[in-house]
Order: sequence, then C-alpha cells, then structure tokens
Amino acid sequence: MAAHDNQDKQSKNLRSIIVAVFISIAAIAFIVSGGDENIDDLEEAPKTAEEIAALPGLTARDIDRALDYSLDQVGRTKSVPAVFIKSLDVDLNRIKDVNEKKATFFKIMLPIIAAQNDNIRIERKKITDDPADAPTSLYEKYDVEVGNVDVLLKRVDVIPASLVLAKAALESGWGSSRFARKGNNFFGMRTYDEDVPGIAPKKAEGFKVIKYKSITHSVRFYMLNINTHSAYKKLRTARAKARDGGKTPNGLALTSYLKAYSEIPEEYGKRLRSIIKVNNLSRFDGVRLEGS
Repeated sequence: MAAHDNQDKQSKNLRSIIVAVFISIAAIAFIVSGGDENIDDLEEAPKTAEEIAALPGLTARDIDRALDYSLDQVGRTKSVPAVFIKSLDVDLNRIKDVNEKKATFFKIMLPIIAAQNDNIRIERKKITDDPADAPTSLYEKYDVEVGNVDVLLKRVDVIPASLVLAKAALESGWGSSRFARKGNNFFGMRTYDEDVPGIAPKKAEGFKVIKYKSITHSVRFYMLNINTHSAYKKLRTARAKARDGGKTPNGLALTSYLKAYSEIPEEYGKRLRSIIKVNNLSRFDGVRLEGS
C-alpha cells in the first residue's frame, strides 16, 4: 500500500517545491530519458547493460502476483484492479521481452494514476454540487482565490491516464532510471531547496531530483503540479474548453501543452505522442479504480 504518513507536511511544502522546480526551466531541460539520453542518470552504477542481462529474468508476476491482470480488459471495462506497488525495487530491464517490460510498467503505474484521478473526481463533485459553498481547503490546495469557482474548476480536473503514463515512461526510462528506482521520482521533478530530500544528478549542479516516499506520492505531486503551476495554464484552458464542448479530457491532444518540460518542446511533444500511439494508451483515458 502507498505510504501516507506525513502527507500534510509534504503538502505544505509542495508549493515551494513546485516553484523551485521551475526556477531555471528556460536554461536547464528536465531529464528526457527515452533510453539514449542522459544515460548516466538512467542506469544505476555500477550495473552495466551486460551485468543486468546476466541477472535472472523477471516477469510481472515475479514483482507482484497482483500484476497478473489484463491491460486489454482494463481498456475495455475502464476499470483497473487496486494494485499499489510502493516502490520499484528491481530493474525492469531484466524483463527480456520489450513488450512485456512496457506492459509491466503500465500495470504498475495505471492503478496509481486511476486512484489519483478518482480522488480528483471526488473533489470536483464537491464543487459542482454546490459551487457557492466549495470547500475552502480546495481553494487552498489548488492555490486559487476563495470564491473564484471558474478558476477552481479549471484546476480541479482529471489528467488523462495516457498522458501521465507516457510522461512517466519518457522521464523514467520505463522505470529504469536511478531517480525512479531510488527516489520514486518518475517525472523528473526537481528542487533547489537543501531541506527537501533528493538525489543529486551526476552531470548537473545546484539542484536535486526530489525523492518521494512512494510511487503514489510521485504521481500525486506531479498531477497537482500540472493542475496548479502557471506553466500549464494553457493545458488547463484547453481541457476546460473540451469539457465545455461535451468532451472528456484527451491525453493525445494535451501533449502539446507540456512544452515547459523541455528545451526541445516540439520534439518532446512528438515523443509523448509516439508513446501514446505505439502503445495504444488512449484506451486507458477515463479508467477508474475497481469499486470506485
């Protein structure tokens, strides 16, 4: 199960962390770990590709028996089992078949993403049920002036699973990065605050990649970042416009609004769209946790 202790303390520190993440965004690109870049940070020294290949092979079932569920069924039913892996303690490169490795990565991440989106749906319903009496705590959480319901609704909305899955795969090298395995950081979230736990990159100075207590925490803070930071205002506007037109948020369409994550914005969007299309991730948009 995901760790939840000290959650309040982490939430209070989130604003300063998010601001720190983007201080040098124009000068320093977030790590784009597609498999051939920043390789020193993708691999945990001293493991070489040969050493990893020599280790016994793995399957999803070896990691957790509950991961033996069908992604095709999830895509059809829009319901995913409540399987929560706290941390990824093994290198997924030990799964010899590339398609199986990617499927295992999706099986680990998808229930966590679905659970976070389910929580957002609950928050959003509290607003839409009685806009004039929306909880003050939500205004505070999403950094919105109390009473500004329109802005609040733009921020309190789901982020398509396809988008989060593609982003996590790209930034973490399909879960093989040092930051993902040792810090539960699947999205390259950074901090310049010395008091925030983090991991120092090998080829950069002045910042750390934030260390999270669990994969759940990483996903939660990433999604809150997208829903609050000014860099993603256009994404939230596009999402709201789609809602006004009777459409549900679409991950493929929203990839164009993640340009702030890289110094190669157009190429970055193309990579995300490629991951979504090649792996048919759009089928997971709208997926909910079983029983929700």
